[in-house]
Amino acid sequence: MEYMSKMSSINVQEIHLYEDEIVEYDIIKKIISTRHQEDAFYIFDLGVIIKKHQDWIKKMPRVVPYYAIKCNTHPMVIKILAAMNANFDCASKQEIQGVMQLNISPDRIIFAHPTKSPSHIKFAKSVGVEKMTADGKCELYKIKKLFPEAKIVIRFRCDGNSTVARWVKLGTKFGCEPGDEAKELIQLTKDLGLILYGFSFHVGSPCVDLNAYVRGIDICKELITYAKSIQCNDIKLIDIGGGFPGESEFQIDEISHMINDAIKDIDPTIEIISEPGRYYVTSAFTLASVVHSKKTVSVGNSLKHMYYVSCGVYSGFIEELLKLNSRHPIPLFNPVSDKKYYSTLWGPTCDSYDCIVKDILMPELQIGDWLVWNNMGAYAASRSCEFNGFLPPTVHPFIRKSQWQDFCTIMNCDVND
Repeated sequence: MEYMSKMSSINVQEIHLYEDEIVEYDIIKKIISTRHQEDAFYIFDLGVIIKKHQDWIKKMPRVVPYYAIKCNTHPMVIKILAAMNANFDCASKQEIQGVMQLNISPDRIIFAHPTKSPSHIKFAKSVGVEKMTADGKCELYKIKKLFPEAKIVIRFRCDGNSTVARWVKLGTKFGCEPGDEAKELIQLTKDLGLILYGFSFHVGSPCVDLNAYVRGIDICKELITYAKSIQCNDIKLIDIGGGFPGESEFQIDEISHMINDAIKDIDPTIEIISEPGRYYVTSAFTLASVVHSKKTVSVGNSLKHMYYVSCGVYSGFIEELLKLNSRHPIPLFNPVSDKKYYSTLWGPTCDSYDCIVKDILMPELQIGDWLVWNNMGAYAASRSCEFNGFLPPTVHPFIRKSQWQDFCTIMNCDVND
């Protein structure tokens, strides 16, 4: 009965069902052929989300996932995860509202923003979202005044080492120092009569330094020991944050072994949660964009092609704008010739910063050719805007029939509901 109520928010009419044998590129071709399609669009494979969640609970059964809403806010992502008993990490009043509109109870939400606007704290109180993070004295005083019944989760800094040169460490913005400063906050929480509920950290996203999770868990253990030494004995939560990669080639096995080993001696009455975002959605979304204009210029004795496509840095490729990523497209249809030219891909706006990728070798394209980008589910759609009047790409959710049947069987509902 509980599963049935969860499934009621999922309208099968919103999902395209395909035969098991179909591949993503054929789905894209089908969408293009059945309409006058000029705008960029995503295809969203619900089966990826389902499998990722099943892998998580199988390989890290003690770590409860709280999906990070900010990573991808598409309602179907939230609906599918809610139906499978995932919980949610929200960072604002608006995100909390969006989740609760889907009949998700407040105890399944953590307000995981360390510096919250007063009105957002008041809203959390009004709807019963009690778990919230804090990383400084001012935040604790603010919560004491506005929501003294809140369950405080003290967040400390624990940065992973990144291979991306320009990636700003998350700890430069959030998280107290894990030594004396954390202990001062523990003491202040007690002195203010607030509920010290647990500890959290976030290693940054994406994280390539998997040992950072182990370091953070060890610090949590030390802080729990200190809290108990001053009679704060009701710690109920450890939050190991997010940052888990989600590309199609990523396997969770290595990190799950490390985390499971690190948490095996933690008191079983303490709940361990995480805030995966990229992990769930990165490989679930594939972007298709059309070449609508073209220019060829001479550079010395060679030719260089410049292509203008229907999706740019303001509608999916913000990480390219920030020099944090450099994704290369795959032509949907076979090019006329295998000969390659230096090529630059521009987005559709009038902004000269709207450059997706510069001076890469590609076969020559023509106006009307379609390009495909994989692993586009994380922080692409959720960071899009309507600059210059260009709308963000639409999303086409789909699932293969056997996956949908298996999902409905697990959820104990009718496949045709």
